[in-house]
Amino acid sequence: MDTRFEERLASVGFTTLTPIQEAVAEPLANGESIDALAPTGTGKTLAFTWPLLPTLVPGDGEQLLILAPSQELAMQTTRVVREWATLLDLKVLALTGGANVKRQLDALKKHPEVIVGTPGRVAELVDNGKLKLRRLRTLLLDEADELLTEDTAKQIDAVWDTVDDQEVQVALFGATEVDQTIAAGLFDREFNRIDQRNVPIPTAIAHEFWPTAREQRNKRLRQLAARKNFQAIVFFNTTKQLKITASFLAHEHVAMATLVRGDSSSTRAKSLENFRKGTAKFLLTTDVAARGLDIPDLPAIINFDLPRTGETYTHRAGRTGRMGKHGLVISFGNDHDLRDLRRLVAVDIQLVTGVEQAAKPKSFSGSTGAPTPAPVEATGQQPSSVKPKQPAKPRLGKKAPKKQATEEVVSRTDRFAKEKKAKRKHSKNKGKPKR
Repeated sequence: MDTRFEERLASVGFTTLTPIQEAVAEPLANGESIDALAPTGTGKTLAFTWPLLPTLVPGDGEQLLILAPSQELAMQTTRVVREWATLLDLKVLALTGGANVKRQLDALKKHPEVIVGTPGRVAELVDNGKLKLRRLRTLLLDEADELLTEDTAKQIDAVWDTVDDQEVQVALFGATEVDQTIAAGLFDREFNRIDQRNVPIPTAIAHEFWPTAREQRNKRLRQLAARKNFQAIVFFNTTKQLKITASFLAHEHVAMATLVRGDSSSTRAKSLENFRKGTAKFLLTTDVAARGLDIPDLPAIINFDLPRTGETYTHRAGRTGRMGKHGLVISFGNDHDLRDLRRLVAVDIQLVTGVEQAAKPKSFSGSTGAPTPAPVEATGQQPSSVKPKQPAKPRLGKKAPKKQATEEVVSRTDRFAKEKKAKRKHSKNKGKPKR
């Protein structure tokens, strides 16, 4: 590692590298093309930042291109890389879709050594001849399995066609392995796979399932918002449901932000800024934010809708409990959802019932368990408090029944004679007018 980086790390008390950071340092510095795999939250951005930046020459133009699948991840990576690049007098530029193209073109005239972008915008600028990659040394794909699918793979292929140089290093990073035949065919090379996914890393993430009827999930969030020191990313499967919940929380005066694909880059950046500052309790999003988004010390994530795949669950869960810190994953659903979820993921998922939730503390420390709302049963009904049973009161307008007197014992013969006499009297008086 560069001595300037070592001095910076020592000044902030950082002493231990994660397994992925140690494993890729030498191959990256030596210019090898690698396929690096590690769990979410293990410091992959710094793993490629530290070895690659010292290989660049200040003032020599665009030498490192980092591609990310979303604007948020690209901007986050830009912030991290820029923090270390300034120590080496290197410039970093973000090229993302939705941002002002004119400003990006003006910044390109300064020939930054590092470019971080999304495939669409980078491919557009390359195709228009605005971005030259003749001096490129390294192409790095962050969340490579996401990038090497469908449309984004075509955009990356178009960018690579302008380079197509075996001397250029290609590095793939992610938590999920890519199809190596696709990568090998696209870049015409074999990759040295560095797999650190099975290396033990201290984690303290609790996985909980809260039985919740769909119509009660918004109320769950409102209850959670009242917890002290609690903040969470809330994941939805559809933008429609996200907007319904956002409207409900706004009506309930719950501070929240939304991160929706299609919003302008400035709107999305503002949402993330508010959430990072803590002015928003919840960040409502779809899986656009599940990949690589880093919110330091995030207490929890909430699956308002259960993910459709185990891989998506893993990426969502990776937003909390990062770098070995405490975290919590809360999932809403019914009994069928719980069975499906346990089949999808190989983690211990605790079923948290209304009684257990009521017994939990009202504040959230981030280490001793989840903050929980007032109990709501699986049916979605608020349980009433248990009170001593009171004797029933007589209904209004009716007299209380009188105590019956002891009946005389009447013989069977006398009873029949009495009934026969009553019938004769009724027959005798039949048809006569009543007085």
